[in-house]
Amino acid sequence: MPDDPDDAERERAVAALRGPREFGGMGGATGGRPRDPDDLFEAALDRALGERLRREHNPNLGRPDWFEGTGIGHRLWGSLANVDWQHTNGDTAGYSFRAAGDLIAAIIGEGDYMDWYCSHAHGVVDPEIAEAMAREGWTATTMEGEL
Repeated sequence: MPDDPDDAERERAVAALRGPREFGGMGGATGGRPRDPDDLFEAALDRALGERLRREHNPNLGRPDWFEGTGIGHRLWGSLANVDWQHTNGDTAGYSFRAAGDLIAAIIGEGDYMDWYCSHAHGVVDPEIAEAMAREGWTATTMEGEL
């Protein structure tokens, strides 16, 4: 990746012209991973829900939703794990159980995949998350069909 931010942006623009890209993967980075500036799904998710994720993420606050698995991070994990997402431009994203946790931890900026692993029913796209991502051009598909 070039040192000049303009060159990096130009590289991303050229990559966009090459056609649909696939984001996501298998995950499982112990100790967490940094945000990936080239992952457009990750960037959309951060725009749509990142601030709220960071605000709500504090298990020491004693909030019942943290312990009951009903917080936005838990519902996001269920909306990412084993769910296929497609953008209006043809890009796709899909996350394993571990990669879903990696992504959430990266957006929050702390922790790792185990903080979120199996924290909600997988493959169940939360309506609030589906709506937020739809505003970013992303639609989820589960085994039951498109949402």
